[in-house]
Amino acid sequence: MKVYSERLPLKYLFSNYGVCLGIDTKRCSFLFLMSRAGLLLQRRPVGDKVVENLSYEIPEIVRALREEAGIRPA
Repeated sequence: MKVYSERLPLKYLFSNYGVCLGIDTKRCSFLFLMSRAGLLLQRRPVGDKVVENLSYEIPEIVRALREEAGIRPA
């Protein structure tokens, strides 16, 4: 099950794998992700599409963000 919205400055994704919230501002975006792998809070560039590009799949998003940050897989 996945429920998501990309229409407002506050974006959300709820799935069986966790919760992902995004807040867009004029200067940057903030991404909050809660999953079995833990909690993640990141400041992202304006217009970042990491969630959309990974088909709204939380395990894939977690993996990509960990690789980007140089964190070993859990």
